[in-house]
Formats: sequence, C-alpha cells, structure tokens
Amino acid sequence: VLRAGEVLGIAGVSGNGQRALADAAAARVAGAARIPEDRQAVGVVGDLPLWENAVLDRYRAPAFARAGVVRRGAARRHAADIVARYDVRGGGLDAPARSLSGGNMQKLVLGRTLLGTTPTLIVAEQPTWGLDVGAVAFVHQQLLDAAAAGSAVLLVSEDLDEILALADRVAVLHRGRLGAPRPVADWTLAGLGLAMTGSDTAHDAARAAH
Repeated sequence: VLRAGEVLGIAGVSGNGQRALADAAAARVAGAARIPEDRQAVGVVGDLPLWENAVLDRYRAPAFARAGVVRRGAARRHAADIVARYDVRGGGLDAPARSLSGGNMQKLVLGRTLLGTTPTLIVAEQPTWGLDVGAVAFVHQQLLDAAAAGSAVLLVSEDLDEILALADRVAVLHRGRLGAPRPVADWTLAGLGLAMTGSDTAHDAARAAH
C-alpha cells in the first residue's frame, strides 16, 4: 500500500515486471505523475521546442490552453520558470528538446512533473540512469522534497544504493511477483541481493541483514 509522504522503493533485476508495475500504478491512481525510464523516447518529444515540452502534461489545462489552442505566452512563462528553478541548461526555450543533455532533459521532466503541483503519486522509473553525480543529487533531492510535500513516491530502480538512500520502505520484485514492503532499516545490500535472486525474503534476506 502506497502512503502519502513516503518513498516506496521497488528493487529488482531488469525484466522482472518493473514496467508493468509502473504502468499499473500510474493508471490506477488519480492524480499520478510519471518520470519515465526512457527520457528521450517517452519523457520528451525531441523535435518540439523546450517550451512546448514544458506543458505536454498540462496542455489542456485552462492555464495553458483556451478553446483547444495553447496559450503560447503562458506556456513560455511556465517553461522559463522551470528552466530557472530546475537549472535546465542548453539552447533556450526554442531549442528542440533532443538537443539537451540527459541530465538537463531529466531536469525538464522533473520540472514539468512537479512545478506548481503536488501529485498524489509520482512513479519514478530509473530516474538517475546515466546521469552525472551532480544531476543525480539534484534528482534525489527533488524526489525527497516531493515526498515531504505529501506525494507518495514509487521509486523503481536497479540501483540498490539509490533505493537504500531514498526509500522509507522497500519491496522486491522477482519474476513478476512483488514481495511485502519492509522498512528500509530491515534491508542491507546483501539482503536485497538475495531477495532479487529469488531467495526467501522472510528468511534468507533477513538473515543476511542481521
């Protein structure tokens, strides 16, 4: 059960059902937002300018559209706010999103997801994959801040250090089956590794943790 204000980490070896879990969570929870694993193919529309990408999730909202037409000025102001607050660098508002580095692209996605709103649920899939150390720290802090503001954060990651650093509770996904979430203090890297290979999480993983 997801709880408001917490980070629930989902650990698992790639291909064990992470994408299906993320899809189901995002579809079933009203007010859910998503930070997709593939930021280039799914997170942004590469050929559209940065300012249009900044309102992709909200292009029907009254603040950014009228009678089905995007309010260009409002959208550009919102995009400029994201650029300033999330330190998105590269080319300006009219630059195509594909011209951004991976880290800056992820900052754009984060800003679009979080600025001016508190989602009920944030589904974050591999949110720091391929990013440099500075960008990783920034993304982590944004997720923690979102949880502190009341969002439930579902963190799906193959990076066990990331999960142990951010999560309040951790569950392991193995062959499409999700184990019961346990407090992060109950887990170690060794325990998570055992659980991810299919060892009994109630016995072997706990034994490895103590």
